[in-house]
Amino acid sequence: MATLTPTESLADRPGSPSGNSPESKPTDSFLSSSDSGNPWNLTTIAALLALVVLWAVKLYTTWGAWGNLTIDSGHEMYIPSVLAEGKKLYRDVWHIYGPAAPYFTSYLYRLFGVKLSVLYWAGSLSALGSAIFLFLTGMRLSSWVAGWTAGAVLLIEAFEPSLFSFPLPYASGAVYACFVGCAFLWFAVTACFSEHWIWVFGAGTAAALALLLKPEFGIACYGTLALLIAGRWYLRRIGRLIASDVAAILPGMALCGVVIRWMVSIAGAEFITQENIMSWPSSYFMKTYGKLWLAKNGFTVSESAFLNAAYRAIPVLGVVLACFLFLRWKQFDARSLIVRGSIVVALVYYFIEHNFFALSLKEDISMALGAIFFPRDMVLYIIVSAFAVWIYLCRKPSLGRNFAISLLFTFCGLLAFRVLMNLDAIGYSIFYNGPVVLSYVLLLSQIIPRSDRSRRFLIFSETVLVLACLTPVFIRAQAAEASARDFVPFSTDRGTIRVPRRMAEGYRPAIQFMKEKAALGQSVLSVPEDTSLYFLSETHCPIRVCIFIPGLIAPGKMTEETIAQIEKKPVDYLLWSHRDYGEYGVSDFGEGFNTEIGDYMKSHYHSVGPLVPNVLDSEAWQTVVWERNQ
Repeated sequence: MATLTPTESLADRPGSPSGNSPESKPTDSFLSSSDSGNPWNLTTIAALLALVVLWAVKLYTTWGAWGNLTIDSGHEMYIPSVLAEGKKLYRDVWHIYGPAAPYFTSYLYRLFGVKLSVLYWAGSLSALGSAIFLFLTGMRLSSWVAGWTAGAVLLIEAFEPSLFSFPLPYASGAVYACFVGCAFLWFAVTACFSEHWIWVFGAGTAAALALLLKPEFGIACYGTLALLIAGRWYLRRIGRLIASDVAAILPGMALCGVVIRWMVSIAGAEFITQENIMSWPSSYFMKTYGKLWLAKNGFTVSESAFLNAAYRAIPVLGVVLACFLFLRWKQFDARSLIVRGSIVVALVYYFIEHNFFALSLKEDISMALGAIFFPRDMVLYIIVSAFAVWIYLCRKPSLGRNFAISLLFTFCGLLAFRVLMNLDAIGYSIFYNGPVVLSYVLLLSQIIPRSDRSRRFLIFSETVLVLACLTPVFIRAQAAEASARDFVPFSTDRGTIRVPRRMAEGYRPAIQFMKEKAALGQSVLSVPEDTSLYFLSETHCPIRVCIFIPGLIAPGKMTEETIAQIEKKPVDYLLWSHRDYGEYGVSDFGEGFNTEIGDYMKSHYHSVGPLVPNVLDSEAWQTVVWERNQ
């Protein structure tokens, strides 16, 4: 089978659907079927090095100020550590996602030691790898600028001092899956320009790994992969091509099958889907809190939500139209001046009406630019664009860039649907933003005319576009990082992390308490969360479930088994801390949820008092010691 050279497009070969007709030559159009591989030159090499430098600067300036000792980040420290000791995932310790992430981290622990720095470097290098693959994908689509911008956005967001960071995240599966997803995207886009099966094999392997890391990444990859294989066959009509493509993805599918069979063999399919993976559609968590949880992250499908999104799209369309007219209309007659002036006045009125210029200068710039160049409804815009591109592709079938862009937009829609109307530069959505930003910059770049324009004009226009996209992200990230300036180093036997001073003052005696009790052969259970206490004190959670959050422990069988495990151990002490669960619409553990477990604890344990007495600061981390009744 003939293969393509790295710079040759399927659309440019004799016999391709678009052939070598004049219509298939590279044009100023966004939808051009020409090959899109940017050549490597000093500019693109410098751009790649700039991403590495940006990564190094962010890593150095925020070192250790990541994660959240109370919420989520703790189980990402703890679960791999017990796996490294030989325990079995799901059976011995609860886990919410696929097995690939905790087992991979456990292997890193075995190689480099059970230390916080292992997590730091694994997450940081995943961020760098994700950014590089986004850059390479942009190059393959003939827009290294779009790829560089997406990579830079990801790196700026990745080191936020919270549990939504790459070095110490709420879920390592999201970090590793982001890296694998960006690699998948590069393989899939490259496969649009080559008949060789190796690119489909790479995409299929990446899709399998993504599924075993975090289900929504795997589903997005496999959905896009199906379209890739079907499109390659339909547009080429070569029977052996689809046969080789299907064969190329079989190893990855076989890997998934083997792992899923192993998971089910532990205690049955219901044990995995109902007592571990909370986001499974039929789980107790999804039935009880799923709608609220999805809405909080931005997935709200209702008439009012779409109307609000349409209203927020007004300034975006206005600015795009204004830029289009200013850049492409060369004449300055009365009509053009009236149209341009009207658009500018309307936009200024819109921004003033919505208090865009009522805050500090930085916040004003962030809001104004963010509303246009980093809008919260960005995913929705990409999904709408995906439909438009697919319609165009159906009318004018061609491989190459058209097909690649269709797959890119589709992948973004499948992957980031959870943040459909709430994309942000900080928080949960940062693990999905990279491909979405790449798609959005590709769209915005179409307002820049390229025919009959000087190189200086193109460089200036693209620079302005990049700065407009990066500025609101940079301002938001700087504001978030400013909150960590007063953090203090908290050193433990397993590494150092920077935390608020009051958190360190509360955690230090808690770790010492757990070590002392473990030395006496007594067990301590931390409720409702603070799983990091087990990791930092080098002790173990006495039961399978290491956190108690709304919806995790289902009523009935799972609740009864949890109480039985507490009784059987038996658990000698509880460290009971306060945690607000307002985001789920419930009050504290034992009152607003898991009341049966809470009632059991209150009837079988008695309060000894605060671990650190006389703490008056309401924002300080506090815990109360409960001792088992004799």
